[in-house]
Amino acid sequence: MLQFTVVVEKCIDGVDASIPSIRECEAWAANEDDALAALHERLAFFLRREPGFRHDLDFTRREAEKTYYKLIVRS
Repeated sequence: MLQFTVVVEKCIDGVDASIPSIRECEAWAANEDDALAALHERLAFFLRREPGFRHDLDFTRREAEKTYYKLIVRS
């Protein structure tokens, strides 16, 4: 099992989602759901897994314009 912190930040023209512990694992979209879906695909590339791998995404906290999640990758 792997765990990652996901940071979602609202910006002027949409939403940025990133996993700070993996360099360049980030995505942008017009809304949060699409940004998280794109980030999931990007993470699949970095982990060398098939897109759609099993995972859980749990809300952790919200601070100003940022929302934090814990992403748990199931084997």
